[in-house]
Amino acid sequence: MTSGGRAGRDSTVADCRVIELRRITDQRGNLTVVEAEDTIPFRIARVYWLYDVPGGASRAGHAHRELEQFLVAATGSFTVTVDDGSERRSFFLNRSYYGLYVPALIWREVVDFSSGSVCLSIVSAHYDESDYFRDYDEFVAFRDSDARSLP
Repeated sequence: MTSGGRAGRDSTVADCRVIELRRITDQRGNLTVVEAEDTIPFRIARVYWLYDVPGGASRAGHAHRELEQFLVAATGSFTVTVDDGSERRSFFLNRSYYGLYVPALIWREVVDFSSGSVCLSIVSAHYDESDYFRDYDEFVAFRDSDARSLP
């Protein structure tokens, strides 16, 4: 893991968790705050968002060796399924003041985007293709071999 949490090789779906974000409500509108290493457990290196995703499409379908991620349904809704090679769990995100923390070495898929949804992604590292597992079987084999190498 890239910062202060569990080592990626030890990550399980139990480490994926929804974090409620601080909201400041006002009659003029609401404000939600995300602060690195306070609100979320890592330093922010990059922010991007997915939008105009066609109905029925799936995004992600990969894991990262080191990168940590925090996903927010900035508008609309979608489902995030996480998988550690042994267990799967799904999270339905539909409020802009809740986000899902996904540590390193967790497979993730984002599906069931509602019309007009925006998936905000806050991550711990700059883009690096070598950090990706894009083949699920390769990811599981790595997790299995990494677990066998532990003392």
